[in-house]
Amino acid sequence: MLTRQDILLINAALQFWAEEMDPEDTQMLKLYAGDPAADQIWTPDEIQRLRIHLAAARLKYAVTNASGTELQTTKVFSTPQAAEQARTETTDLVATLLLPEPAESL
Repeated sequence: MLTRQDILLINAALQFWAEEMDPEDTQMLKLYAGDPAADQIWTPDEIQRLRIHLAAARLKYAVTNASGTELQTTKVFSTPQAAEQARTETTDLVATLLLPEPAESL
């Protein structure tokens, strides 16, 4: 499960990638992603857009079955600890939800 600290680390890695690596170098992506089939090309603007979305995302947590295919409750939790406490089976998983900021009311 992801935490706010994890998101900060991902954001820092994306910033490093944009500034220090060549985002359009698919060979570097294959090497660092550990995926020989990876051929995604990112522009600095796309990386910045992703960083903005991640930084603004609201982290919430849910409880799923062991395979992660069904929610065990419709409740969404504000902390991983609250979601852990809501598990009813030892095999239940805590999932991370990345929710966008709510749209402004018109």
